[in-house]
Amino acid sequence: MSTAGAAPETFDFVVIGSGFGGSISAMRLAQKGYRVAVLEAGKRWRAADFPKSNWDAFKYLWAPKLRCFGIQNITLLKGVMVLHGAGVGGGSLVYANTLMRPSDDVFAHPSWGKSVDWRRELEPHYETARRMLGVTRNPALEEGERTLRRVSARMGAESTFHATEVGVYFGSPGVTVPDPFFGGAGPERTGCVLCGGCMVGCRFGAKNTLDRNYLYFAERFGARVFPERRALRIVPTGDGYEVETQETTAWFSRRGRTFRAKRVIVAAGVLGSIELLLKNRDEFGTLPRLSPRLGEFVRTNGESLLGATSFEAHRDLSRGIAIGAAFHPNSLTKIESVRYSSGSGAMRLLGVPLTPDGNAFTRPLKLLLRVLRRLPRMLRLWTVADWARSTIILLVMQTLDQHLRLRLGRSLLTGARRLEGRPTDKPIPSYMPVAQEAAEHLAEELHGEPQNVISEVLLRTPATAHILGGCAIAPSAETGVIDARHEVFGHPGLYVCDGSVIPGNLGVNPSLTISALAERFAAGFEPAPGETQASLAAREIRFGAA
Repeated sequence: MSTAGAAPETFDFVVIGSGFGGSISAMRLAQKGYRVAVLEAGKRWRAADFPKSNWDAFKYLWAPKLRCFGIQNITLLKGVMVLHGAGVGGGSLVYANTLMRPSDDVFAHPSWGKSVDWRRELEPHYETARRMLGVTRNPALEEGERTLRRVSARMGAESTFHATEVGVYFGSPGVTVPDPFFGGAGPERTGCVLCGGCMVGCRFGAKNTLDRNYLYFAERFGARVFPERRALRIVPTGDGYEVETQETTAWFSRRGRTFRAKRVIVAAGVLGSIELLLKNRDEFGTLPRLSPRLGEFVRTNGESLLGATSFEAHRDLSRGIAIGAAFHPNSLTKIESVRYSSGSGAMRLLGVPLTPDGNAFTRPLKLLLRVLRRLPRMLRLWTVADWARSTIILLVMQTLDQHLRLRLGRSLLTGARRLEGRPTDKPIPSYMPVAQEAAEHLAEELHGEPQNVISEVLLRTPATAHILGGCAIAPSAETGVIDARHEVFGHPGLYVCDGSVIPGNLGVNPSLTISALAERFAAGFEPAPGETQASLAAREIRFGAA
């Protein structure tokens, strides 16, 4: 067994993170014959290991200091509260399966630059990612989706209502079959039972998580995944880099093994990648030439999270997939309905009654007055037996250009360096009128009570599951962190490939765009030296049922 003192093992690439950017990069490079190591801070999960509900904090939440090693990480920063994933497969373990393309107008925004025709260049890579991730249109419009349709009609936008495109194997509910996606070469799959538990971890094998496609084949092609290891330092050497790691699940944090590679791909998710690079520039000094733009223009996809809980016991809003439908109340906004499985009501702890806008003092005061004036309804809301069964969450996204910056600060308790949010001239709002209106309509349809996320009301801090930016693609180090080939300015052989490279709000769930960018990035590498046409053909992916 390797120890921290053992000689570093050498690879062609070390990939830091196993989410969409990391898994896709690892698979494509391993497919080309490179020796690839994937470092993941979280644990490896089997379907049977996922929690039965999100009340099981030790299996659901990622908070190692509290001995919680789950798949859902919640990070509160000044300016934003972020919900992000943890584990082998990254955000795919906990995301809502939603894989949708942004409108062409998104790529015309000046933030994407003019040096690359991004819409045209990403087109074939979107199609490849769609096939690899098994994207299909949701066929199950259950009561939650039908309710959202009525909300869209109330807002004069029923013509824009549509089912989502998702990475789910529907098949026959509960029936396990040989791999239906890759000619029998992938893992067997089980038809979706519409339990609504996608974001608690799919216990049935229907969700197309990365460990069932990209990461599955990466390991078949020889990539090695090292779970429970967080990258700490990236140290340049004469012919590449050494990556020093830390064990994440040990009782006491201690140094893990060191990995050496000619090239390193940072794909630790937006918060993970920015913090890692900032520490290596500003604290350790190992990457001193990183751009001053690191941590700038961090976006939330223009999000607001709201919802409504029904007081009618006969309703079952938990049946279906996590996000089954959406509509567009205007050209800048998209609204999706979100659910959790019956019994998974832990997110009710983040909910407070819908509250009008105000400043840091007046909005909390308005919340208190609303609770007092509507106390009987509040008591009914707080005593709903199965919150998830009775609740629809609204995910509202916009393409408006709003952002914050991330920098390293210090913990008041420990003195350790950590990420802090800083304001900009275009701050991310914590109140969105169109979102509030939608929540009110939803509550009326459900004969229930609308709700905000507590951080938006008490802290003026929006919540997001789709943090973007901070290591933006740009023409130079004066305007961004990486070039159009994802290589870090000032540090050859170091790359970034995750949601942090996206330079603007997408207005849709970003996983498919991250995947397309990763496919494009990996396509830029030639096969490893010594690879033959025969060896490459043997690792070719074939699509279709067995």
